[in-house]
Amino acid sequence: MKTAPSLEELMEEARRNVCQPLERASTLPPAFYVSPEIFEQEERVFQRNWVSVGHIGEIPDPGDRFRIDIAGEPLLIVRGKEGKVRALSAVCRHRWMLLEGAKGAGTISCPYHKWTYALDGSLMAAPLMEQAADFDKADCALPSFAVEIWNGFIFVNLDGNASPLGPQLAPLAEELAPWKMDEMEVIDRIEFDQAYNWKVLVDNFMEAYHHFAIHPEIFEPRYPAATSFHEPSDGPYAVLRMPRKDRARSETLFKPLEGLPDHALHGFSVFNIYPSMLLAVVEDSVVWYRMEIAGVDRFKLTIYLLAHPTSLEVPDVEARKQFFRDGAYAVHLEDLPACEGVQRGLMSGSATAGRFSHLEGAVHVHQKWLLDELERA
Repeated sequence: MKTAPSLEELMEEARRNVCQPLERASTLPPAFYVSPEIFEQEERVFQRNWVSVGHIGEIPDPGDRFRIDIAGEPLLIVRGKEGKVRALSAVCRHRWMLLEGAKGAGTISCPYHKWTYALDGSLMAAPLMEQAADFDKADCALPSFAVEIWNGFIFVNLDGNASPLGPQLAPLAEELAPWKMDEMEVIDRIEFDQAYNWKVLVDNFMEAYHHFAIHPEIFEPRYPAATSFHEPSDGPYAVLRMPRKDRARSETLFKPLEGLPDHALHGFSVFNIYPSMLLAVVEDSVVWYRMEIAGVDRFKLTIYLLAHPTSLEVPDVEARKQFFRDGAYAVHLEDLPACEGVQRGLMSGSATAGRFSHLEGAVHVHQKWLLDELERA
């Protein structure tokens, strides 16, 4: 029986494949998508880096909150009474029950024994604890984690040692400034439970090579695979441009804001802010793919649909919102069999690394970044 390669051997194979010029490079080995050992190392990458968890439009008022897990860490994202956004541990300090709490409530109450916390995580009340010797509520605050707001998106860093995110994304923030994403509304959210590795979705999202095969009606006639290109960046993110066929003006559902760059008027762009924030930015709106990664072959996908309030000042806006939702849903329904098929193929004993096309530059740079981070882990 063939012995499974060690982690070190897998890393060495990956370096040989990926760390080449694009025209000579191959993908990560299939084991990187199915190995529990690799996934364990990836969780450390997610713990060490800034991870996007939500948009400020979800928690506009004091007391608003939502739950999310990062690398197995249950979090409660809360807007405090003074307006500050915090990432608190969602684990009660008594006997580890997960905390939820009603949206808009002024406190966070454990459903198990009714320990009650303030919105800053401090313990306010612990019923029937008066006989516990030397019990001090001040010792039982919920742990908090580093938070940074970038373009309206909420990022969390679990280990607290990451460099500030804003300076790293400064060129991207400058490009995206005309969209005023910090003022955008969350029009809708579409949720899917996915049974494949998270990188399969990242790879698919960051290349248009598959348009003529998977999206022959939705994308290929207007945004041909052959004209897409990866644009190099100076920060921890990848950029893919998809020009409109014949440089025609893009069609819109909503009213575009002023001051957009020319490439946005004649195409659209997608971005991967590492490790896994996937953004599609079109002239009048933004689509964000948020992944809550639960295992080597499991994650919850939430597709966020966002637009600026000014853009929504159009006739029949509710019908247009529904068309937007239907379109986003249809795109993922076409991508889903491809992603699931890739995962089944990755499990084959005959699967090996594949060569990159020149149209997969954004996938290539992400895989190189991930390798560097795994080596640090």
